[in-house]
Amino acid sequence: MLMKWQNNKKGISIIEILIVTAIIIVALIGLFGLVALSLRISTLTKETAQANNLAQETIEAVRNFRDGTSWDINGLGTLATSTAYHPEKSGDVPPKWQLILGEEIEGGFTRKVVFDEVCRDGDDNIVETGGEVDPNTRKIITTISWKDEEVKVVTYLTNWR
Repeated sequence: MLMKWQNNKKGISIIEILIVTAIIIVALIGLFGLVALSLRISTLTKETAQANNLAQETIEAVRNFRDGTSWDINGLGTLATSTAYHPEKSGDVPPKWQLILGEEIEGGFTRKVVFDEVCRDGDDNIVETGGEVDPNTRKIITTISWKDEEVKVVTYLTNWR
């Protein structure tokens, strides 16, 4: 009886090898999917950080433009509302920021800044609708877009002089 049991031992069958191979393939596919997702997230994070830096640079350029101009003569008070501009350095020494009509494409990113009027209520609080237009305040909407993504930063600047 003991001899019969030992003779039936044939080793690993083909079905067992196929099952182990299928398990390894499924595990590798899951691992490759995780690596691909990680790379996409890493790329998106890098691009979002670059877009945020461009948006901050744009806001600082607009502040610098405001500080170097006269609000009502050649500054923010004279720019058209709801019109896209982009910052650009002048050829002066030292260079100064100027605002040029239209959007700018830089390194795959589209950059624009739009100015809107600001309304204030009777308590001098900023309101979206109603109230009176404040000629000494502008809403600045900076938009950086790339591929199917977008970063938008909103701030307010005043005629502080």
